Amino acid sequence: MIPINFLDKVERTFNDLGTNVQVRTNSYSRFYNTKGRLIKKSDISKIQIAGCLTLFTLSDNAIDIAVHPANRDIVFEKAKRIFTEAQIVEIDMQS
Repeated sequence: MIPINFLDKVERTFNDLGTNVQVRTNSYSRFYNTKGRLIKKSDISKIQIAGCLTLFTLSDNAIDIAVHPANRDIVFEKAKRIFTEAQIVEIDMQS
């Protein structure tokens, strides 16, 4: 059995390449270390955490990043450090 922490490792989710970031949005792409999506840091206008982590671009496109609930906060904190200019939105799903 593969541990949850292995599939949601921050290093496998985000790969900071300077002005660009390689993003692997699901456990399959993180496990097999696939290419993922390449996005510009400056294109991300909002980071939202709710049921999943979502990055919103300046053109209002959404990139959903599926992570296990136990690891969501760790990945969210990394996203905030990478996309420093983005607006942060936290939606409480517990209520």
